[in-house]
Amino acid sequence: MNKAKVREILEITAGVIIMSLGFYFFLLPLNMVIGGVMGVSVLLQNYISVSTFMYIANTILLLIGLIFLGKVFFLKTIYATLLSPTIIWILELTIDKNFFMQHLTESPLLLGALFGGLLIGVGLGVVLRNNATTGGVDIIQNIMNKYLHIPFSFAMYLTDGLVILIAMLVNFQLGLYAVGAMILSGLLVDRLSIEGKSGYTAFIVTDHSDEIQKAIYEKLERGMTKVKVIGGYSKLEKDLIICMIDRLQIYQFKHIIKAADPKAFTFFTRTKEALGLGFSREAAQWELKN
Repeated sequence: MNKAKVREILEITAGVIIMSLGFYFFLLPLNMVIGGVMGVSVLLQNYISVSTFMYIANTILLLIGLIFLGKVFFLKTIYATLLSPTIIWILELTIDKNFFMQHLTESPLLLGALFGGLLIGVGLGVVLRNNATTGGVDIIQNIMNKYLHIPFSFAMYLTDGLVILIAMLVNFQLGLYAVGAMILSGLLVDRLSIEGKSGYTAFIVTDHSDEIQKAIYEKLERGMTKVKVIGGYSKLEKDLIICMIDRLQIYQFKHIIKAADPKAFTFFTRTKEALGLGFSREAAQWELKN
């Protein structure tokens, strides 16, 4: 197993743990229904244990995912899908769910919704960034995203919103806090699962592309694309370098351009997501070999 695969599994595990802790210690003690299978388990906890219901519901939805999302998705999802209720089951046996909430004497609902939504959003975002899911209604949301092209955050608001709406009929105040927690989670999911792969794209028009290319490879280890362009006024032919970099590399990138060609015309645009080969020097080299 290569390092990338090990890192992926570790990130998925960490994401599921973070999400499960947020639910068990902050939302469950308040009977706050944030949506999804976890939310339904809160509504039914007087009739069936939370972990047992999650096992049953996640298994059924996992089979649905196998049908609509394919075998690869199923194999990548089954681990996180079964890990989540397993963590909840272990917590049920070892630690009281009020372990943290009992110490929150001021604004427990607000703090519970805040930290619960925060941890669930971070955990789920990390899992989705690795093209996996924690199972449950997340599978339905992925199906909506794939076949209906609905943004994942909106699909989450829609499906979880239906569960929260039912909960609001039981306790309207808790439902309002749950809405806030759901919105916070959705924002964090988008931030981590999509913008976690974002950066800035630099466009450089220059007469010294070879020097700039060498410096970028050696100092930033980024791939790039070179295009021949012609000035609209001067009619002179120049090279256009297109290169995507991280935010923290912008300062160093500017110095590289200035040192290689002070007259180069350079501008940056925000890139929401980068896919495919070419982002790194290693990826570009791999593409050449294959």
